[in-house]
Amino acid sequence: MTSSGDWSLEAGVTMRVREVGPDDWVVWRLLRQRSLTEDPHAFAASVERWTGDQDREENWRSRLAEPGARFVAEHGAAPVGLVAMRPNDDDDGQQLISMWVAPSARGHGVGRALVGRVIAAAAGRPLWLRVLDGNQTAIRLYQRCGFVLDDSDPDTEGCRAMRLARHQASQAREA
Repeated sequence: MTSSGDWSLEAGVTMRVREVGPDDWVVWRLLRQRSLTEDPHAFAASVERWTGDQDREENWRSRLAEPGARFVAEHGAAPVGLVAMRPNDDDDGQQLISMWVAPSARGHGVGRALVGRVIAAAAGRPLWLRVLDGNQTAIRLYQRCGFVLDDSDPDTEGCRAMRLARHQASQAREA
């Protein structure tokens, strides 16, 4: 990975992670709908929530204008992953949400780079996420990034909580 945060999946093609906002609604829409269509078993959300009558430009722009941060990974000009972070309602913590990497880009550090951007954006504030119980691939990725699986039982949607270990948050803030 270069000092700019760019890297390559193959010679001559740059990979980068960038923050997106309301004007990037088309790329966010593409990735979010792909994630829910191609990997519905990985999310508590359903594709119906983001299609049909809800699939309108103003809804996508509104989502991207909400507090928090959203990032996409791009391989050359092709979007290959996304992740978001939103503030908790009840404290100063943040929640990592909507994490997904296209199958063609998996195993090349894209997921780790996306999670790393969220950790950096959280700026040392408490950071947590929900992961579907049994999604071992995602759990291992999050553990490699410094998250610890809670001992609690899955919630009503079948998700378990993971929290970023304090020393990982401190290291990200110092970087």
